[in-house]
Amino acid sequence: MNRNKLEKIVEQARQGNELPFDYFFKDLFKRLQPRLLSLTKSPQETEEIFISAMQKFWERFVIQEENLPINSLGYIYQMCKNNWLMNKRNPWNSFALKDDLHLLSNREQSNNTYSNDSIEDLEQEWLQNKALSQALDALSDKCKMLMQSEINPEIKLKDLQQELGFGNYQALVQAKYNCKKRLIKKVYEIFDQLIAHKQR
Repeated sequence: MNRNKLEKIVEQARQGNELPFDYFFKDLFKRLQPRLLSLTKSPQETEEIFISAMQKFWERFVIQEENLPINSLGYIYQMCKNNWLMNKRNPWNSFALKDDLHLLSNREQSNNTYSNDSIEDLEQEWLQNKALSQALDALSDKCKMLMQSEINPEIKLKDLQQELGFGNYQALVQAKYNCKKRLIKKVYEIFDQLIAHKQR
């Protein structure tokens, strides 16, 4: 897919039409799956690192509205590879929301002139955690369970397939990706509201 077409897909997603991006997600996974599978040797891990990479891609280029990389395919593959390497070092690193909270912190700090003070840091962390907690509460019960598979490494995504009533694993993976998109969007919305309220 050329960059101009992807820019249009991303722009539509920014305006609320996420369907073209979901088609892009599915098509890209089919294209990258063989390369990622040769890396991970595990279909489930392949899907997990791809979801995590696409969630970060969504956050940076849809929510944060950064300029797209010149080679988006190569960029996403590299993110997948980095996710896989990090998971090998520490399984907890697969929880992408930790990265999101870090970016939220950076964005807020860039809007303030005060030096990094321990009290301000504690308040910042409290607001981040509150935004995440409220965003999780706003999810459907099914999405909450899917996000639990991110937070708790003992919960395997595959084990949730029958319990949540998904006919196949790919549908479960897609549902988890969609839940992550909604969660990250909600976290940003709530965080911005909390910051605005704090500044009054």
